[in-house]
Amino acid sequence: MQTNGNRNISGFIAGVAIGGVLGSSIAMLLTPMSGKKLRRKISNVTDDLIEDVNEYVETGREKAEELIKEGKKKASSIITDAKKLVNIS
Repeated sequence: MQTNGNRNISGFIAGVAIGGVLGSSIAMLLTPMSGKKLRRKISNVTDDLIEDVNEYVETGREKAEELIKEGKKKASSIITDAKKLVNIS
C-alpha cells in the first residue's frame, strides 16, 4: 500500500515540476522583452527549478533510507522472534 502512495507523491512532484517549467516558459515567451533579458530570465528560472528538484530528490532519498533502516530493524526483530519460537519447540 505504501508503495502506491510513494508513486503518487513522486508523480505529483514530477507534475508540479513539469507544470512549473511549462508555465514559466510560456509566460516568459509571451512577455515582451529583449532576447538577452529573456535568455537571462529563462536561465534563472531553470536554475531555480533545478535547485528545487534536487531538494525534492534529496528529501526522497533521506526518507527512503529511513524506511530501509526501519524495514531492516523490523525484519531483524521478526527473525529473532522466529528463532526463539523454533528453539522453544
